[in-house]
Amino acid sequence: MPFERGTVSFRVCHLPGPMPDDALERFARKAAVPLEQVKDEPLWGWVSGRHLLERRIDEQTAYMGGYLHLCLRQAERKIPNALLRAECRMAELTTEEAQGAPVNRKEKKRIKQEITERLLPQMPPQLSGTPFVVDSNDSRLYVGTTSPKQLDLFLGLFCQTVGFEPVPLTPDTVAKALLDVNPETLPLLNFSPDLADVNAGGSVGQNFLTWLWFFLEDRNGVLPASQLGEFSMLLDGPLVFVSEGGGALDCVIRKGMPTASAEAKTALMVGKKLKRAKLVLARKRGEEWSVTLDADEFVFRSLKLPEGEALDPGSIFEERMTNLYTFQKVFFALFEHYVAEFAQKGKAKAFQERAKKWVKERDAR
Repeated sequence: MPFERGTVSFRVCHLPGPMPDDALERFARKAAVPLEQVKDEPLWGWVSGRHLLERRIDEQTAYMGGYLHLCLRQAERKIPNALLRAECRMAELTTEEAQGAPVNRKEKKRIKQEITERLLPQMPPQLSGTPFVVDSNDSRLYVGTTSPKQLDLFLGLFCQTVGFEPVPLTPDTVAKALLDVNPETLPLLNFSPDLADVNAGGSVGQNFLTWLWFFLEDRNGVLPASQLGEFSMLLDGPLVFVSEGGGALDCVIRKGMPTASAEAKTALMVGKKLKRAKLVLARKRGEEWSVTLDADEFVFRSLKLPEGEALDPGSIFEERMTNLYTFQKVFFALFEHYVAEFAQKGKAKAFQERAKKWVKERDAR
């Protein structure tokens, strides 16, 4: 499971209420069915976070390092297309030889149905899972998926199980639900010295990520003081720029030094905003986090956590979750800073003059 080791791709959700006292019993009642019951339709159910075959959900299997750690499992039997086509063709040829005439469409359908019914029970179920971790102390839910469709399915089944639906932390929901700021009132920032300010575009997330690039370079990467320690951050490639309207809407810059490239400066000059970039966060003690951020929905891809010192599985997991907590706290504090800054009238105009100068004077390499 990705929360236990390696890099983590995930979404962060806010829990609007505490987990019910009988949460484990609720998940256990909706546990995944035995594999013998799996047919050709996908079946979903909860399993432990330890592996996809552990249907037992209790205090021993559901908690790791003090965190609730389970997984939504999908199981389905499928016949490989190549195998099904070959079996059908073999049966069709046998039938044609026996009756001395080609088989018609109705006969082909009957043959395929018979072969499917014969082969399907022999096929091993295909399993996939969406792991999650609940941090009750911080009212956070970490869901191990980057797919909007998979997230919607997960949240619906989670709601059916515990009685409420977590709120995915997107730029709009963080501003509105947690910071009490209407995201529609946040100004669209213009970074281009060649464009009129009224032509500024982009989503809240794109404006934030482009602002963050300027903010980090303006401060030489040093972040504001934090109770969690002294941090620095840099923004790196691959960079994905996007713009609205006609012309080349998206461009990706990967090689060399993307942030210092002529292509990056050109993208900013024509009014494009950052949609995706790599963020590297470091703490003074030598700890480092790196992640690729999709700014539109705050999707975190391939987060690499600092190397830990714990040895037993429970302590390793707790250490990783502490590092995940630290990262998301620092990240959302930066977004809160951005929202607080531009929720004030008149702040955008003064900022844009500095930002345009920053773009114009960039050294392209």
